[in-house]
Amino acid sequence: MTLGIRVLAITLISSISLLLAINGSLSISGYTGNSVILRLWNSSFIPVTGTTDYQIKVIVNYSLTNSSLIGQKLNAVMKVHDAKAEVIKTSSFPNGFAANNNGTTQLLTNIPKLLSGNLTTEVYFTTMNKSNVISNTINTLPHFENITTIESLPTITNIT
Repeated sequence: MTLGIRVLAITLISSISLLLAINGSLSISGYTGNSVILRLWNSSFIPVTGTTDYQIKVIVNYSLTNSSLIGQKLNAVMKVHDAKAEVIKTSSFPNGFAANNNGTTQLLTNIPKLLSGNLTTEVYFTTMNKSNVISNTINTLPHFENITTIESLPTITNIT
């Protein structure tokens, strides 16, 4: 390796280290956490007929702020948190979805009844391989639908 190439490599590594020190992170893809703006449309918590599960559904509207994402495959992630704020389930799209300039995305997951107390959800968009978060995060408290008995009603706490 020539001296010029070594100097170039050291300079490049130093520049990346400086960027990491200044910004706290480096987005390799070039997309940032504000490339997509999410807005909550609806969230629900519904008993699944014939099972002991509940279905959590979160629907978000999105708008791209980075036009280079139009037509690109993105992913959406929904994390379900218990009363201790621990993640008990994570859901996403196995094959992602093609982004439009704006649109609506629905995330669904089932949770066993025994895990259903004091749940909150967290939704955000990522690059297809989920390596970079490219949107704001939506935190929700699922709304109840079709709950028929007090016994089937889990306790829920508000997000502050």
